[in-house]
Amino acid sequence: NAGEAGETGTSEGVAGGEGNQGVETGTVGAPNYGPGGGIGDGTISFSLGDRNYRSIPKPLYDYQKEGKVVVEISVNRAGVVTDAFPGVKGSTTADTDLWREAKKAALKATFESNNNAPLLQKGTITYIFKLK
Repeated sequence: NAGEAGETGTSEGVAGGEGNQGVETGTVGAPNYGPGGGIGDGTISFSLGDRNYRSIPKPLYDYQKEGKVVVEISVNRAGVVTDAFPGVKGSTTADTDLWREAKKAALKATFESNNNAPLLQKGTITYIFKLK
């Protein structure tokens, strides 16, 4: 229902089509569209349908900058990230250094294999860079 709770009536999601992608119990406007999960200290989270991660490395971080970088990923059936696009919806920084490091880390991530998954399944990895 457009107009409720600040909604603008535009669709939201990464899979295409109309409507909002996500889980019924989720929060409108949240950066993740599926159950996903947090990793470690909460500076990394992911969403890839019902697939879990095997390894999501932390990005190199030796900058005096902070912000959230959401990376759209394409994952094949073997669980390998084949492509990564930093700076999608939900990102709070356009810093090229943070985008570059987030993309490099995302391309090294691996997920559970799933022979029934799409040839390339879309998802996100969110990195929160915090000053130490």
